[in-house]
Amino acid sequence: MSELTTLHEAITRTLRERMPALLHVEEFPELGVEVKIPALLYGLTDLSPGIDRGEGKTALIGRFQSCILIEATRDKASLQAAILAAQVAVVLHNQTWDVEFVTGVPENVHAQPEAPTQELEQFVMWSIQWTQAFEVGELEWLWPDEPPGSLVFNVEPGDGPVSPEDL
Repeated sequence: MSELTTLHEAITRTLRERMPALLHVEEFPELGVEVKIPALLYGLTDLSPGIDRGEGKTALIGRFQSCILIEATRDKASLQAAILAAQVAVVLHNQTWDVEFVTGVPENVHAQPEAPTQELEQFVMWSIQWTQAFEVGELEWLWPDEPPGSLVFNVEPGDGPVSPEDL
């Protein structure tokens, strides 16, 4: 769905603009690709039903997971990673990414240090997770199109073009 591509592009653009200390921001990173550090890698990890606004689009709540990577050899690398994680939380605050189909701000924001896997031992890692409501699909109008008509307001009986005796 193009909404998911648009949403990830908007998140990447916003994080790059608001967090210049990150040398690499990427959604759904590919294995084996070189990454400049410090980096933030993220992606949508699961979906659940959202609150349907009755417009025909499918309402979803997406869970996003991200990972901050800092070289473990840096001075106070753990503190630097924690600071970057906190900065991500600041960027997430009230964020709708300037995308019209995002219907809610990030919720359930949670950040914590992670133990690196054997392949990533040279890094200090922090994960940041959040959920966010959005809609996908096309707007559906469930009723047949009707020709234009008139709408008549009658404030008091007998004042308008329809009188009580006309009923």
